[in-house]
Amino acid sequence: MKLNTLLLAVSIASSAFSAHAAGAASAKFAAAWNDDPVNFVSVAVISDAIADAQVMATNDGYLVTTIKVPQDKELLVGVSAEIGLTTDTSLKGKDGGAAKAIADGSAWVLLTATPVGGGESVNAAPGAVMLSKRIQELNATLGGVLDTCTDYTGGMDENGLMPGDEGYVDTPDGTIDAALECTTTDEQIGLMQDTLAAHHFNFILPNMDAGNYEIRAHFMTRASAEVDIDEVSVAEGGTISGSSYAKAFVGKHMVTVQQVRAVKGSLVDVDIVD
Repeated sequence: MKLNTLLLAVSIASSAFSAHAAGAASAKFAAAWNDDPVNFVSVAVISDAIADAQVMATNDGYLVTTIKVPQDKELLVGVSAEIGLTTDTSLKGKDGGAAKAIADGSAWVLLTATPVGGGESVNAAPGAVMLSKRIQELNATLGGVLDTCTDYTGGMDENGLMPGDEGYVDTPDGTIDAALECTTTDEQIGLMQDTLAAHHFNFILPNMDAGNYEIRAHFMTRASAEVDIDEVSVAEGGTISGSSYAKAFVGKHMVTVQQVRAVKGSLVDVDIVD
C-alpha cells in the first residue's frame, strides 16, 4: 500500500473582505491519500445451490492524517473514494423450477478524531455514511429448452401388445403432448453488473479543543450472496439451481482536513418544513 500525506498552512489576508479586520485569518490544511486501485475487498460466492443458501463477507480499514487544532476551532473534513461493486446472479432449471438469486454489495465510511497520545475518539457529524450500495435480484420460473419430441400413443397397439412387449408397434396419433412426449434440457438466465465510480462526502467536527488529532476515515465494505429456492415448484417436479456472486471494494481514496471558524449559532439542528 502506498500512503501519501500532505500538511500545509495558508494565511489569507482578511482586510480585503472587512474594513474592521485588524489582522489576518489563518486556515490549516492536511490531507492523506492512497492510490492503490483495490483496498478493503469483500467477496461472497454461492455456486449452483439446489437449496436455500446465504453467504456474507465484510472487510474494513482506515486512512489517517494528523492536524494541530487551536482553541475553539471546527474541522471540515472531506472524504473521497472510488467504490467498486460487482453483482452477478444466474439461475438454471427446467420443468417449472422457480428460484431467486440475490447479490448485494456496499461500502460506507465513518470519520473520527482521536487526540494524539491517547484520549476519547469523537465521531464526525453526521456519523457513518453509505458511499455506495447495490442490491440485485434475479427471479425466474424456468420451463426448460425443448430437446426432442416423439409422437406416440403409449397404449395398446393394433396387435394387442402393450409398451415393453416384444413386437410392440407404436402408432403416432398426430398430436404432441409436450409433458409426456418431449424431453427438455436446462434453461439458464443471468444478470451481471460491474461498476466503479468516485464518491465524496463532507463531515464536520465542531468545537474541537486545542491539541493534535489523528483524523481517521474508517472504510467498511460488505458483500452478500443469497439463493432462495421455491420448494413448491421443486415438489411439483421442477428442477432449479442458483448462483450468486457479490464483490465490494474501495479504490483510490483521499481525506482532506481544513480548520474553519463557524459563525456563532450556525452549527444547530434546523427542521426543514415543506
